Amino acid sequence: MNTRLSMIRKALCVFLLMCFAPGVAFSAVHIINVVDSDFRSEANNTGSITIQVGDTVRWVNAAGGLQHDVTSNTGAWVPPPTSPEFTFEIIFDSPGSFAYFCTVHTFMTGIITVEAAASAELDLQSVDALAGTYASADMLTIDTTIMNSGTAGSGMFSIDYYASADNVISEDDILLASENIGDIAMGATLNHQAMVGVSAIVVAGDYFIGAIITFTDGNAADNSNVDATAVTFLGLFFINAGLNDAWVHDGAPLQGFFFTVFPDIGFLFFAWFTFDSVPPDETVPPAEFGANDQRWVSGLGAIVGDSVTISVELTSGGVFNASEPEATQEKNYGTITIVFINCDEALLTYNFPSLGLMGQMTLHRVLTDNVPLCQVLNAELQMMQ
Repeated sequence: MNTRLSMIRKALCVFLLMCFAPGVAFSAVHIINVVDSDFRSEANNTGSITIQVGDTVRWVNAAGGLQHDVTSNTGAWVPPPTSPEFTFEIIFDSPGSFAYFCTVHTFMTGIITVEAAASAELDLQSVDALAGTYASADMLTIDTTIMNSGTAGSGMFSIDYYASADNVISEDDILLASENIGDIAMGATLNHQAMVGVSAIVVAGDYFIGAIITFTDGNAADNSNVDATAVTFLGLFFINAGLNDAWVHDGAPLQGFFFTVFPDIGFLFFAWFTFDSVPPDETVPPAEFGANDQRWVSGLGAIVGDSVTISVELTSGGVFNASEPEATQEKNYGTITIVFINCDEALLTYNFPSLGLMGQMTLHRVLTDNVPLCQVLNAELQMMQ
């Protein structure tokens, strides 16, 4: 009993899905009665009716009537034998006008007018991706314009967004995202905006952004389109030896950093040349070499993709160009995290708990000569993922 109920429920679900699915049409059966002197349809009591493609017309010559047949004026079908009793039907699978008559009573005539079923015709008229450079996980704005020039609403359909190395979009390109679009009414135009996340699997480079709408209509050629202007994807960034350089924070131009990457062991060494957090005491005699307020912190940290976290050390107590007294290093002086955005930009976060100092700063290279090397090395690392 339970099995039977389950089967009934499944069948009902399938039926409901078919009923409400867009583009699903059901053919009708139109009956034309053949009487002693005329063709009379049940719809309008004449032999001439208008139907849709896929519909069936059934001529019925009831028992006890006169001899009749149903003959096409153009030989579009083979007529049934002349008889006082027959049922004859045809499925009309193409639009057109089909005249017919009875060869026994030539005054008995009719015309079957077959119209194409109402359907949507979607045209993806434009795709416009906001030009720019995008890192992994950045949001890309894509505007599309879709017009329905058909004779029915579209129902729900989906649109897929792709990134392509050329300006021809296909399903073989990199799929960025998919989303469902609601019904577009007959004759209406939809301007749609999507926010699409840049995938981490996309290798750095220039890409054309396009879209394909998943919809079956009479012209599949206009169901896709592409923006003629490329955008730049940076892809995942990986710390590499091309970052070895002098870096600086624009807000402190005469202070700086040195980065040295050791790719074979996966570590980055950093040194920060800066000053005390308060102005120097004017009552203290100035240093003979350098300045009393100069500070130097350094450290080594393990590389994780685009970032490194370093427990820094403060070096102090030495004398210029001498081994005695020996300089000391205060370990765990603070923590610094560096996230590299690209080959010429990094975000540094610092925290010195014992001093109550914490904050962030954006770093750039002092010179950009090594940027091309960094980009090449990063692309190689991306390809290895």
